Amino acid sequence: MQTLLMPTKTERDKDIQRKRDDRSESARITIPRCVNPVRRARCLADPALFLRTYFPDRYNLEFGKDHLFMIDTIVSRGRNGGKQAIAAPRGRGKSEIVKGLLVYLVCAQIVRFILPVAATTPLAKRLYKDFKKKLATNDLLYEDFPEICHPIRELSGAPLRAAKQHVDGRLTQIVWTDDYISLPHVPGSPYGGVKMAYYGLDAAFRGANIDGDRPDFVLVDDPETRESAKSHMQIEDREQILDQDINGLASQEENLAVVVLSTVQNNYCLSARLTDPKIRPSYNGKRFGMVLAWPTNGDAWQDYVQKRREDQIAGDEHGTRALAYYEANRVQMDEGVEMLSEHFKPIEIGGRQMVVSAIQQTYNTIADTSKDAYFTEYQNDPPQSTGPQGQGVTAELVSSRLSGLARRQLPASTIALTAAIDLGKYRCHWVVIAWWTGVGGCIVDYGVAEVTGTDKALNNEASEPMIYKALLNWRDELLNKHYIDGTGTNRRIDFCLVDSGTFTQAAYEFCRQSRGIFHPSKGINPYYPRKKSTDTCLASANLHAQKFTSEDIWLYELDTNHWKQWVHERFLTTTMDENNMLRRGSLSLFELDGYEKHGSFSQHIAAEELLTEFKEGKGVKTYWNVKNENNHWFDATYMAAASSEVCGIKLIGGPEVSVEARQVDVDKHKTKQPTVRQHGSDRFRRRPGGWVPKRR
Repeated sequence: MQTLLMPTKTERDKDIQRKRDDRSESARITIPRCVNPVRRARCLADPALFLRTYFPDRYNLEFGKDHLFMIDTIVSRGRNGGKQAIAAPRGRGKSEIVKGLLVYLVCAQIVRFILPVAATTPLAKRLYKDFKKKLATNDLLYEDFPEICHPIRELSGAPLRAAKQHVDGRLTQIVWTDDYISLPHVPGSPYGGVKMAYYGLDAAFRGANIDGDRPDFVLVDDPETRESAKSHMQIEDREQILDQDINGLASQEENLAVVVLSTVQNNYCLSARLTDPKIRPSYNGKRFGMVLAWPTNGDAWQDYVQKRREDQIAGDEHGTRALAYYEANRVQMDEGVEMLSEHFKPIEIGGRQMVVSAIQQTYNTIADTSKDAYFTEYQNDPPQSTGPQGQGVTAELVSSRLSGLARRQLPASTIALTAAIDLGKYRCHWVVIAWWTGVGGCIVDYGVAEVTGTDKALNNEASEPMIYKALLNWRDELLNKHYIDGTGTNRRIDFCLVDSGTFTQAAYEFCRQSRGIFHPSKGINPYYPRKKSTDTCLASANLHAQKFTSEDIWLYELDTNHWKQWVHERFLTTTMDENNMLRRGSLSLFELDGYEKHGSFSQHIAAEELLTEFKEGKGVKTYWNVKNENNHWFDATYMAAASSEVCGIKLIGGPEVSVEARQVDVDKHKTKQPTVRQHGSDRFRRRPGGWVPKRR
């Protein structure tokens, strides 16, 4: 019988095997025993005790009612699934509670795959990194949960070592990266394969799973930024992410737990919606405020606030006189008070405590900010603001936009002077505006042309002859006015639009007879830019010029929404005048003896406001709200502004417009508005006295 001889190992083979064995041995870990099984068992049975025991430096104050509710609710949702939204006062440490509870949920074997979520990815990563740090560095956790913490420490901060780490030849399969973690598989340990990843609400959620495992617990911590809480579009987007993407993470066999912790920033933000049982009952919303019951002696606290403010005006930052008043009347002033927590931040000045109670700290904050601010930040009860939101253009604001120039005095850099008139049955309102490139416009004149001979018995058609006569008189007066620029030159009107919407024949006949600078106009809503220009039609981004051969006139059709908002934005915009002096608004008014004398004009400009409103189930709606029927100077102003485009004026952009406002027509609200000159300076030609479209 032939004997098979095994090949003899060379020294090189022996060296390779020895090194392999050494590497295997270096990757071998031995799990130590639990140091204190009794402590471990007691803490696993009591999550509040778990937090105090293993993280005493983070939880050294007594838990308040809101903390205990959060602890109980988060643990309960982890066990049973379902949704929960909680709004806690700012500064109450809700994020800190969350960080500790994430460790508890894992150690107590309540969850298998945690997904912390925040408003942005970097914020979510903070929760993730804190969790990793606790498991890697906490000595007490290491003593009581060695099957979790020891393999992590053995990596020594080098995640690549995880691939070969083993216990008696069995790989731990630990994953410890910047993207996700998977806890080690250790013989006898229930924690093998427990996972955590993280996401921001600016990331994609669909299909988020690791090795076929899907999250079973989603913790959403502060889902909104201050900016997103004001944006109806972002609110709607984030709510859809919660409803569709996050809730879609669970398999059909599992009841996903979703807990949202937040602070209500206004009455329409996402946090407000989720914590309102009437709007989103499935989230079982709960709101906490710092003050559970307000003092019965409110008048005394009003006096305290007033005294504190007076002290601060006098240079006493901490309100010594107000403190003395409180100390002398504390029994009466504290009656009826119930606080979420009696804890307050002590302030000692010269050996004297300046804050002696939680309710005093509350009124200090109210005095230093406002009641609305306190109710928003600390009570989760912001003032009512659920209705439509405007841009903030008021009559007072318009009246304050003064140019520093006298009536009919023009800036030296004026390159165009436009006018417009809005026709009415009894009076016609007109405006004259001077424009200069790159800065803005100055309203240098406005007034009313009276219509004589009309009365209520006459219909609009019968009133047109009288309106035509009023237009002729106004034209003669307008052309005889002296508009003097900074060089002493008398400037003529370059272009004028006449409202032809109601009194069409009067406007057409007037423009046909006047020729030159006067052209009929009409507001169009909705406005659709024409694609091509022809011999009888010119298409611009925000207006049409259409030739009526039968009438021998050009009719200018204006994008009403665009030009009205354009005017309001210019009154809101801060700019520099021709002398590099700061002026409040890129549209301004000539000076009078007291700007209150512009009251009627300003009321007309603010008679309409652009509102943005969130409608349940309908999304964002943007529309003009008419507050006052006397809006005639507003109409004349937006027509004169449209005339500036015809004259080739390129003005500065307005303030940043909200995403919601852009929905009226996104192309209309870009910061850099297109002008006719940008579309091609050859589209208009200047005739004696005015601009008209070129024939093609």
